[in-house]
Amino acid sequence: MRKINSFIWFLGLFSGLLLSACGGNDVAEVPIVIPTEEDEECCSLAEEANTKQLLSNYQEVANLSGQTVGKYTIKVYARKADLSVGYNDLWFAVEKTENGRHVKDVAFSDLSPLMDMGTMRHSTPVANVFMQVDDLPVYHTWVSLLMVGEWSLSFSYRIKESSGTLSDGKPTVQALPEGQIWLKSFKVSDDTYYLSLANPQAFQTGINTITAYISKRGADAALPYLPATETFTVDIYPTMPDMGNHTSPNNEALTRQADGSYQGQLNLTMTGTWDIHLTVRDADGNIVGGTESTGSEVLSELLWTITI
Repeated sequence: MRKINSFIWFLGLFSGLLLSACGGNDVAEVPIVIPTEEDEECCSLAEEANTKQLLSNYQEVANLSGQTVGKYTIKVYARKADLSVGYNDLWFAVEKTENGRHVKDVAFSDLSPLMDMGTMRHSTPVANVFMQVDDLPVYHTWVSLLMVGEWSLSFSYRIKESSGTLSDGKPTVQALPEGQIWLKSFKVSDDTYYLSLANPQAFQTGINTITAYISKRGADAALPYLPATETFTVDIYPTMPDMGNHTSPNNEALTRQADGSYQGQLNLTMTGTWDIHLTVRDADGNIVGGTESTGSEVLSELLWTITI
């Protein structure tokens, strides 16, 4: 019997080593651990499970997430650990440090990015609100970064009765893939506006809902560039520069939505690189950004460039 047990033990050990060797290059999937006891400071067990499932789709932002406030840890998530030039979604949550549970009575505000270039300081376009996600203790916002460089990102928080501001976050900002343009500016008199294309890597062939934000730089360039209060319309004219600038049918202009975003319809008929030429009109229909695109020979130079 001892020989049989020894053989079974050896076989199990050998099999484990073999599987480890074969799968050594794979990234192990971290299991989602759901607590079994309620915590009055934290959301319910069902909400905790849904929160963990939601946040498992994202990564903690390097050099920004994980700042502690007393017995709590503030977590900040994005699609990748490093942010990029242009539009970035951000998700904020608070964990009770001792058990990793998500605290329910929290709020966030005043997202403020800043780049100090020595001779000058400037901010960048941001959302003006944090929106709660699906009634969970998770809050979504966005930032659209103008360039690669050293950014600091501060924000205000409230955790139960305590509040304050954190300003030590310095996320890494990566350049866009070569040839990509997801953020452009235009001027109206002395005012500068920025067009941020949201989630450009999500586009597919066929009809896509295209979302963008128009932000306005204030007199103090070091303050966040908030969504413009004026109403615009953005005509879009997509072309493929590698295919003789052919366009596509059934595109619809971006118009202002109730949440302050701009949405339209973009038809991408095939994979490849697309220039999305932009014509910005004010509430009276006057062109205030870019020029009107009428064909492959007359194209607005105000554009985004994406690849699908």
